[in-house]
Amino acid sequence: MVGKFKYAVSNWIYGGEDLELTYRRLSRAGFDGVELVGEPDCLDPERVLALNREYGLKVASVLSWCLWPIASRDLAHPDPGLRGQAVEYIARNVDLASAVGAPMVVVIPAPAGRPAPHGAGDDASAWQRLAQTEWQQAADSVRKAADYAAKRGVLIAVEPINRFESYLVNSAAQGVAFVRAVDRENVKLHLDTFHMHIEDPDIQDAIRLAGPLLVNMHLSDSNRQAIGRGHFDFRGLLRALSAIDYAGYLVLEPLPAHPNPFIGGRLEEHRARRDDDVTDSIAFLRGLERGLGQRPAG
Repeated sequence: MVGKFKYAVSNWIYGGEDLELTYRRLSRAGFDGVELVGEPDCLDPERVLALNREYGLKVASVLSWCLWPIASRDLAHPDPGLRGQAVEYIARNVDLASAVGAPMVVVIPAPAGRPAPHGAGDDASAWQRLAQTEWQQAADSVRKAADYAAKRGVLIAVEPINRFESYLVNSAAQGVAFVRAVDRENVKLHLDTFHMHIEDPDIQDAIRLAGPLLVNMHLSDSNRQAIGRGHFDFRGLLRALSAIDYAGYLVLEPLPAHPNPFIGGRLEEHRARRDDDVTDSIAFLRGLERGLGQRPAG
């Protein structure tokens, strides 16, 4: 590690490329780790451990892949059977994390792609009532997953997602409230600069509010592209993280300028920029790190 912070990249952004290609890219660019998308059936822990050794990387986290309409991965679903399947899915990710030495599993309380409570329609009172119920159901689901994870020494990190992608937990303040509602020592907070750019009016205040609960972060610029290609205040972010003695990874998620990141990431024009996206991003951030102790001009 060159500076104060540890850097990783979430491998979901590479559209299923062979994992060794990702490891080779990140090792060459000077990263410390990788975040693995939570698809336990697609990953061999022994191969991951071998890649860790060969390329000098660690698994920073396992990212639960909870996308609507996969109802069996919806921790807030009104159907208790489906909620149970979602908890089982998180438990399998916990097992994966334990097997590859990852300290945590990232979860979102309600899946990305479902921006409303089930059955709410346009009824405002129904929306409010159902949202409260789903909050409680999601908290109960995360509590069960956390109890399983605690026995294996794994953290559960709750990620707020912006209101246009998921309605239940959107901001840092809501994330803190949700973590407190779950009330488990191994349930912490994960924040994402893209979602924060939409939901949190003051990024540094949000980091201070999160404080010691914050254990993991996703980073992309305001336009969700590589760091330095938008207008997010990363200098302010790093100052705030330093002030709370943040010790987790900064996990980059630079995405292509395409309406659908899953499609865009597989297009050749964007595939060709994968190395530049990560090398430019880490260089930008390390440049900011070097200037953290300097007094601003003027």
